[in-house]
Amino acid sequence: MSRFYYHPEINQSTVIALSCEESLHLKANRILPETKILLSDGLGNLYSGIFKGFVSQIAQVEVIGKVIKEDKAYKAYQLWVWQPLLKNWSRLDWLIEKLVEIGVTGIGVFYSERCVREHISSTRKDRWRKIIIEAAKQSGRTCFPVLKVMTNWSDFFDQCRNNNLSTIVGDLSVSETISDFLKKQNLSSLQIIVGPEGDFSKGEKEQLQSLPKVHFLRLSSQILRSETAALYASIVSMANLESKHENCY
Repeated sequence: MSRFYYHPEINQSTVIALSCEESLHLKANRILPETKILLSDGLGNLYSGIFKGFVSQIAQVEVIGKVIKEDKAYKAYQLWVWQPLLKNWSRLDWLIEKLVEIGVTGIGVFYSERCVREHISSTRKDRWRKIIIEAAKQSGRTCFPVLKVMTNWSDFFDQCRNNNLSTIVGDLSVSETISDFLKKQNLSSLQIIVGPEGDFSKGEKEQLQSLPKVHFLRLSSQILRSETAALYASIVSMANLESKHENCY
C-alpha cells in the first residue's frame, strides 16, 4: 500500500477530491470508507485524512490535520542535476525516476547544440511530472524535487548562473574526479551539469567556464553513458552531502 496519496493543495478541515490517478491507486489498495490515510502536498508536509468514499470514481478525503511540516533534511542542502535531451526517451524517463528516488532537490532537462532531439511535447512533460510523483511516493519523499525543462540553451545557461550554486560540469578531458573533489570540499549546495551524448560544443564549454564557482571534473573514472554518468555523479554527491549534514535527520 502507498505510504501516502498526493494532492497539490491540502487545507485542514476540508474535503478534497483526489486526481484520477490517485483515486485509482487508492482503489487498487482496497481502502475502505472511513479508513485513515496519509496525504502529501509534495512540499514536505504530511497530513492525515479519512477516506469518505468515491463520487463518480473520484476519491473524496476529509483532511483531519497536519502530521509533519516541511522535511528539514531537504532544506539543509541542495543538489540540482541537469541532463541534456537524449535520443532515447525511455532512458531519460528512467533517469528522472532514479534521481527522485535518491533524493535530489531539482531535476533540469535542457537542449544542447549536439542533442539529437530538439522538441519536448507537453505530453512528455506531463509524463515526467507523473514519474516524479510516483517515484516520490514509492521512496517515501514528502518533498518532491522541482522539474525544470529548458527548450533553448540561453534559458538553461541563465538558470544555472542565477541558481547561485557551486557547479560541476562533466568533462572527460580532466583527471580529477567528482569523488576526489568532494572529499576536499564542505559544500551544502551543488548543481551537476552532464554533457550530451555528443559532448558540449566549443562555444557551450566557453560559456559554462564563465559560470561562478564552476569546476570541470570527471564524473567517473569509467566512460559512461550520459544518463549513467548523471546518476552515478548524483549518488556520489548525495552521499557526500548527507554525510556532512547527518544532524538534519
